[in-house]
Amino acid sequence: MPDRPANATPPAGSPMAHLPLETERLLLRPYAQGDTAEITRLLNDTEMARFLMVVPHPFVEFDARTLVKAAWRRLTGGRGFDLLITIKDGGKPVGSVGVGLHDEGRRGELGFWVGRDYWGRGYASEAARRMIEFSTETLGVTRLTGTVATDNEGSLAVLAKLGLTETGRGEKQVPSTGEMREVIFFELQAGKR
Repeated sequence: MPDRPANATPPAGSPMAHLPLETERLLLRPYAQGDTAEITRLLNDTEMARFLMVVPHPFVEFDARTLVKAAWRRLTGGRGFDLLITIKDGGKPVGSVGVGLHDEGRRGELGFWVGRDYWGRGYASEAARRMIEFSTETLGVTRLTGTVATDNEGSLAVLAKLGLTETGRGEKQVPSTGEMREVIFFELQAGKR
């Protein structure tokens, strides 16, 4: 998976033409091969592994390369937008935000993470808010869903702040430990924030 060439322009009307996405402090851009070392550093953290429901622990460079390739496959295949959260001032990666597209693009599954070094700075809320806007206004998603572990207080606070409401509870297996964890399912209907 090469970095996208500088002269590669997405076709007119393509949602990729809107990338990168910007917020006041952040730039949300596609992953690149050069990001694997920093992604590995951010995700190879025991505390992060407690909360992330989809990544292994320990998280090694092979896992980061796999994550980058999967993000590009989803992006270029029209199945989702997984973007790296970077700080505008300096371009330093701090996390990721994405939406997986389901039900012919009508439903989006929102996901995000921010490295522990950057917790408590509002980056997750800022990035997720921008991804929700992009999903509903540009991609035409009418329903967003999310799943969070019941003890992930930071992500629960972000989803509440963004207007997602609880729709139920269940269990999910965590790859890092193999344990079953209680999770909360959330939903947001477009236009109801």
